[in-house]
Amino acid sequence: MENKSLAEIATSPENSRIRAEIWGDFVGWDDRRRGENGFLVKQLNQHRARSILDVALGDGVDTIYLLQQGFEVSANEYDDAFRQKAIENAQKEGLVIAPTALDWRRLDEKYPADLYDAVICLGNSLTCLFGRENQLAALRQFRRVLKPGGALLIDERNFQRILGNREAALKGELHSQGKYLYTGTDKVEARFAEINEDYIIIEYFYQEKGKKAYYKVYPFPLRELRSLLQEAGFSKIEQFSDYQPGNNPDADFYQYVCVK
Repeated sequence: MENKSLAEIATSPENSRIRAEIWGDFVGWDDRRRGENGFLVKQLNQHRARSILDVALGDGVDTIYLLQQGFEVSANEYDDAFRQKAIENAQKEGLVIAPTALDWRRLDEKYPADLYDAVICLGNSLTCLFGRENQLAALRQFRRVLKPGGALLIDERNFQRILGNREAALKGELHSQGKYLYTGTDKVEARFAEINEDYIIIEYFYQEKGKKAYYKVYPFPLRELRSLLQEAGFSKIEQFSDYQPGNNPDADFYQYVCVK
């Protein structure tokens, strides 16, 4: 793998396998729930949502939690390694899940329109998809499967802060608070390996096992995701900064609650 670029490594099946293996220790499932302080369930309850589609299942952190809270949850995960890890994690909790493996742009292959009370796309997941038209196509599919009045909950990292402080970020001098989405960093050390306006590559080093994995993401500039959500047809968009209402330029993450 030494002769390959980080961008190539980041999209390889072996990288996905390692990342899925270490992701739970990086995320910190229990601390994530403490960090959000009930935000997810509160928003779902406010929108009277019982049937949920988790389009970015990952290792199962949100789907498993919502199932344990009594919600009806369907799930989708395109990445084979993460999908298998989520199934294993669910089994450990005595739960059975059967996630689909659809490209977000083709959810209509298995999911009818107007089916769910809410769709969640969390963990900074939309940034895995590159290209404005691809992102729009995905958001329109999320909206399509929602019932009228249903809500999409989606989030993004504050990439503008990273892009605006590129040198500090690359030197390891720009830190997130580690209190919200990714809270298990005592075992997994994360650093920015490459930063440009087209993509960011993050390196994860599992200190106990000496393993590295990479994540290539599209860094949404300021207000771009909100603009895409509007273009996708959402009638009402409420923004939060680290789970607090409003737009805080120093927040680590932004959350959006978007109504069909």
